Amino acid sequence: MSVKSKVSITAALCVIAASTLNISPPAQAGDAGAFIGGVVASRVVHNMRRRTQAEETQAYYASHPRTVTTTSQTSAAPAQKETAEDRIKQLDKLAAGGYITPAEYKARKKAILDSL
Repeated sequence: MSVKSKVSITAALCVIAASTLNISPPAQAGDAGAFIGGVVASRVVHNMRRRTQAEETQAYYASHPRTVTTTSQTSAAPAQKETAEDRIKQLDKLAAGGYITPAEYKARKKAILDSL
């Protein structure tokens, strides 16, 4: 018998013995595979944490409505009543910008002056 046939027979016997005895070589991952697996696992866990945190935050704000304060509500100076002169200046700006027609300008100015 040649050396080549002896090696073939030995290899075949090893395969048969391993399958019969349920012997399998240990699974070995290379360093790169283990690294990539670790990166993927950490991203999955990180995304799950982030999603859970976002859902908890959303649930919190849904159950606790926020109140919006404007600067006029929080200003320390008391609100002064707008004078007729201020209202007419504002009306002039609206007319100059083309936001109101000349007829509306006359009507509103007359209303301001009549309120005095």
